[in-house]
Amino acid sequence: MEKGYFQKELAHFDEVEEIIRNKLKKLREDKILLRERVLHERKEMWEDNRHLVRDFDDVIFLNTQETVVKSVEKQWEWNEIEIQRHIKMQKTPYFGRVDFVEGETGEAETIYIGIHSLTEEDSREIYVVDWRAPISSMFYQFDSGPAWYQVHDYRNEVEITGKRQYKIEEGRLISVYDTDSSMYDDILGDVLSKHSDHKLKVIIGSIQKEQNTAIRSDTKNSCLIYGLAGSGKTSIGLHRLAYVLYCNKDTIKSENILILSNNNIFGSYISTILPDLGEKPAKQKVFADFLEEFLGKGMRIEDYYSQLKALEGGFAEERARWIRIKYSPEMLQYCIDYFADFPFQIPEIRYKGEILVSPEKIRGKLDTGRPADFQSRFERLNVVVRKAIEDYFMLHKEEICSDILENQEDILSAKEARHCYKMIRHEYIQSARDSIIRLNRLDPQIQTREVFADYLRRTGESDREAVRLYHSLERGKLLYEDGILYLLIKVLMGETASFPDIFHTVIDESQDYSLPQLYIIKRLFPRSSFTLLGDIYQTVNSVTTIQKYEDYERVFGTGLIQTRLRKCYRSSSDINALAFRLIEKQGHPIREEYSYFERAVRKPQYVQCRDLFSCLVPLLEQLEKYHSVAVIVNSDEEALGVKAYLEKYKEAQLIISPEDEIRDRLVIIPLILAKGLEFDAVILLGCIQANEGNPHFRRRIYLGCTRALHELYFVEREALPDSMAEFAAYMEIITVQCPV
Repeated sequence: MEKGYFQKELAHFDEVEEIIRNKLKKLREDKILLRERVLHERKEMWEDNRHLVRDFDDVIFLNTQETVVKSVEKQWEWNEIEIQRHIKMQKTPYFGRVDFVEGETGEAETIYIGIHSLTEEDSREIYVVDWRAPISSMFYQFDSGPAWYQVHDYRNEVEITGKRQYKIEEGRLISVYDTDSSMYDDILGDVLSKHSDHKLKVIIGSIQKEQNTAIRSDTKNSCLIYGLAGSGKTSIGLHRLAYVLYCNKDTIKSENILILSNNNIFGSYISTILPDLGEKPAKQKVFADFLEEFLGKGMRIEDYYSQLKALEGGFAEERARWIRIKYSPEMLQYCIDYFADFPFQIPEIRYKGEILVSPEKIRGKLDTGRPADFQSRFERLNVVVRKAIEDYFMLHKEEICSDILENQEDILSAKEARHCYKMIRHEYIQSARDSIIRLNRLDPQIQTREVFADYLRRTGESDREAVRLYHSLERGKLLYEDGILYLLIKVLMGETASFPDIFHTVIDESQDYSLPQLYIIKRLFPRSSFTLLGDIYQTVNSVTTIQKYEDYERVFGTGLIQTRLRKCYRSSSDINALAFRLIEKQGHPIREEYSYFERAVRKPQYVQCRDLFSCLVPLLEQLEKYHSVAVIVNSDEEALGVKAYLEKYKEAQLIISPEDEIRDRLVIIPLILAKGLEFDAVILLGCIQANEGNPHFRRRIYLGCTRALHELYFVEREALPDSMAEFAAYMEIITVQCPV
C-alpha cells in the first residue's frame, strides 16, 4: 500500500464516525420526543370521555385514536432499532472496500461495506453500503478484473480495480490492507484463532465465496446447505435469514421467520446472531413443541433424546425395525395417497322423491382434477353438493314456488312463497352439510390404527404393531415415533392449524429429522420457504435420520436448491485430518470432495490413564487460557459422575437436559447433546471405549472431535484399541501413571 494511504483512510474513517455520532445524537433526541408523544397519545385515548362506546361516532373516534397510538409506538420502536444499529456501527462502521469502474459510463466508483448502510442526511451521500446489498456481492465473489452485480433482472458489468479489508476494534481503525480472495483464508484464520464463547458469531467480514453463494441463493425458493462439521452451515444459514429479511423488507419481518432446532441448548447458542446483525430475534421452536400443541396436553410423549438412548439399549433392534417402517418413504407416501384418495361417504338427497344429489355423480365431479389433500377434497365435496342442490332449486324454482302457493294459497302471498322457497333451499343445503359431516366424522386415533394396519397388511407384515399403537393412544402415552405418525395423520386429515404468518424457516441439523417430520413441517408452514442445514456424517444412527441428501427432494421437490460447502473452518488442521479419516467411505478419502482450513495448533492427544478422573483436573488446568471448554461423555450417568468429582476442584456446569442453556466457561455434556456446538477445547472422556461396539462408532467419534476449535483430548483407561490403530498417526499418544 502506498505511503499516505493509511492517513487518507483514517481521515475517511473519522468522517464516517462523525456522521454516526451525529445520527445517534439526532436519534436520541427524537427518542425523547417520541416517548413524550406516545405518553400523550395514550393519555388522550384513555382519558377522553369517549372511551365508553355510546354510538357509532365513538367507535370511529376510538379506532382513529388507536391507529394514531400504534403509529407513534411503531416510530418509537423503529427509533430504538436504529439507535442499536448505529451503536454497533460506531464500533465497526465497515470492514471492506471495493474500487471499480462502471462498464457503461467508465466512471470510477468506491464503496465501503459494513453491517448496515449509512447515508449522510443532508447530502444523501452513501458512505457505507449494507453487506447484503446486490452491489456488495462483488466484495465476496470477485478479485481484481472483470466482475458484475445484479439488481433485479439487470446485470451491471464492471471492472474491479482494488479491494481492501479493515481491522476496526471498538471504534478504532487498527489496520488497512489490500486484499483478494487468496488472502481471505488468512483473514479467516485470524478470526478462527480467537477464543470462542458460547454464542455463535457474526462473520460478515470473512464470508467465503461458496458461503456467499449459499447466503444469496434465491430467497423465494427452498435451499439445502450441506457440508461437513465446521463448514459454517449454521452461521451461513442464519446470515441467510438476515439476507432474506433485507431482500423482502416490505413483506417479511423478524416475526415472520422461524428457526427450528432439536433442543434449547442450540437455541441459546444462536440467540444473538440476528440482533448482532441489527435484526430483531426470530421465533424459535423445537419439534416437540408441535407434538405438545397438536396432540393434546393429556398425551404423554417420549422425548427425542429418550428415543435415541432407547435405541442403544436392550430390545433396540425390534424397536428400530418398526421405526424404519414408520419413517420409510413408502409409509409416508402411502399415508399421503390414502387421504388424497379418501373414499368420502356421500349422502343421497331427494326432494319429493326426485334425486337432487346422486353419490355417483358427485363422486365423478369430486375426482376430476381433485386437490391432492384430504381437507381440500372435503371442502370441495361440500361445494359440489351445495351447487347440485342450488342448481336443482334454481331449475325448478317456479315449480317449487307454485307447489308452496298451491298448498298454502289462502295464507301466503307470492312474495312470501318465494321467501319460503329460499328457506327450504337453505334447509336442504344445511341438512346436506350436516349429513356429510356425520357420515365422514373421523377419529384420528382410529384412522392412525387403520391406516397403519392396512399398510402393514399390504406389505406382508402383522398388524400387531398397529394394535399396540392404538392401545397406546387410548392410554395417552406414546413413543416418540408413534407421536410423529399420529401427528402426520392429524395433519393429513386437516386436524391441525397451520402457521400462515411464517414466510421463511431455517431447520438446523435437518439430517436428524425423519421424512415424516420434514413433511409435517412443510405442511404446517404452507407459505414458507425453507433453508435446510445438514451433514449426513453427523447422524447418530441410521434409523431415525436422513441418510442421503437426495431424500430431501421427496418432501421439498426437485426444485430444491442444493449448495455444498466444501471447506471446513472450525477445527485446527490436525483435528480435521483425524475427523476426515474417521468418515472415509469405501476407501475414498473425504478430502477428494472436501478440504479443511490449514491452521496448526497441536495434534489431538490420546491420554491413557487407568483412573480417568485423576488426570482430568491437570488437563483442565492446562486449558485455563480458553474461554470455553467441554468435557464430553457418553451418557447422563457419566456426566453426573464427572460433575460430582469436579465439584471440589472446578466450577463446571452440568448439561443433561435439552432444555438447558449454556452459561459457564466449563461444561460437562453428553455426546448427543453436544451436536451443533463448538468449544475452544474438548475432552472426550471415555467415549472411545463406550462406543467401540456401536455400529455408528466412527460417526460418533467424528461428532465429538469436531466440537473442538483448538485442542482435543481423548482420555481412556485402555490403550488405543486395534479398531483405531489406523488413527494413531493423527494423535499424540500419552500414558499417564495414576497417582498413588
